[in-house]
Amino acid sequence: MRWTISKITQTFACSLITGLFAATLSATSAASPADVRVLVDVSGSMKKADPKAVRGPATALLAALLPDQSKGGIWLFGSDVRELVPYGPVDARWDALGKPIQASIGSTDQFTHMESALRTGIIAGGDQPTGACHVILITDGIVDVQGGKDASSASRDRILKTVLPDATDKNCRIHTIALSNKADLPLLRQMAIQTNGLFTLLDQPGDLIPVMLDALELALRSQQLPIRNQEIQIDRDIRQVRLIRLGSDTPITLRSTDKTIDAKEQSQDVSYYSGTGYQTLIWSNPIPGRYTLTEQFGPADRILIDSDVRLELVDLPPTISADQTLGLSASISKKGAAVNADDREYFVAFGAKMDPLRSKGKILMMQIDSPQIGRSILTVQSIDGAHERQIQRAFEVLEARPAMEIGSGTSQGVGQVASTIAAQQTDPKVSTSDAAKLLPETVTNQLPEEMRDWPLWQLIASALGAIAVVALVIGLVLRPKHHSPE
Repeated sequence: MRWTISKITQTFACSLITGLFAATLSATSAASPADVRVLVDVSGSMKKADPKAVRGPATALLAALLPDQSKGGIWLFGSDVRELVPYGPVDARWDALGKPIQASIGSTDQFTHMESALRTGIIAGGDQPTGACHVILITDGIVDVQGGKDASSASRDRILKTVLPDATDKNCRIHTIALSNKADLPLLRQMAIQTNGLFTLLDQPGDLIPVMLDALELALRSQQLPIRNQEIQIDRDIRQVRLIRLGSDTPITLRSTDKTIDAKEQSQDVSYYSGTGYQTLIWSNPIPGRYTLTEQFGPADRILIDSDVRLELVDLPPTISADQTLGLSASISKKGAAVNADDREYFVAFGAKMDPLRSKGKILMMQIDSPQIGRSILTVQSIDGAHERQIQRAFEVLEARPAMEIGSGTSQGVGQVASTIAAQQTDPKVSTSDAAKLLPETVTNQLPEEMRDWPLWQLIASALGAIAVVALVIGLVLRPKHHSPE
């Protein structure tokens, strides 16, 4: 008698595949508290790479933007590793750290002990971190320790063979920022690629602040408000608004028909901070309404919000190479449940061009072709009558190169994203109407946290593997027994 898969197995298979597609393409659960660890190079060569000491205000701004309930720590490294801000929960005391941080970051050390800095940052959270940690490494140099070239080479090798695997095991993503093209770029690039972090080579030190904000947004999974005609819409689901403006001394001002919010506001809900190259206005418990920005906000400026209504974007690798196309999906959720709106419209931009895409109130799905080599910003907006949301993610697109380029002992390659955006209406493979047929409107069962970063093909392969196992087990159980004739 031939073996067959029962209707029970078929039903299970359909449910499992549908659930995987839904969990992958729908809103994810609320983000875990951020865990950010900053490592700042203070070796002597930084005098040339960062003559205006931009590392100070950039690090101070990052400390000011870390939300309460998150975790953080800041270390300086050179000849040794020194604790600047002890690792632990972020609270109100962090608000007063700006000036001490700026005063403490110099360029005095003789060596660059990168290995010790990385080990310190990675182990700060203990052996069992509750979620992903983000290590931001700022340097202009190479591994340079006492003992000469042989000792430095051995230290570099340990980074590749032991430190990076340890970071992966502890779910720590390393974002590397090179302030000079004389830095060990292959090493810094490999750190980011292997841990799913962001690699950036700065053209000039003044770019450090926006790049650090990009890394911070990856850690915070930040939500933004889109700016339309110099206006923003604050809805009743927003608990806090943080306006960040770079490179301008003109104070930030929000104005509605009957309300003005600026640095002069006398209220416990409004805080204003400024430093070299930046200013930020934080408004807690904001009054809903449409507000005008009295000064022009540039592409590097941003308006961050704290809200349970989130624009959720599929996780994409921030450091990619020019040899692969990535899939993009986005949706609106509130505490993990889908929020639908018939009038919702999505807008997607990769660079300067903005292409309107209609999603009929459900999930945005599209493909992103490879952008030009260099730095690119992906912008996704969701706009409907009740909520306006925006996400920006930075990508560093690298020239495709062999995975074994720097003798890392790993075969891990890098993916790629591109600059040409194909509208979903013209691509039958990714149309939202097709997606709606596959997916339930509300997904109650979410993937385990360790599976949420898997690419879609891996999830499908895993599902098919699980189906095969279940089919085999059910087949064995239901297989007719053959009896010998009496």
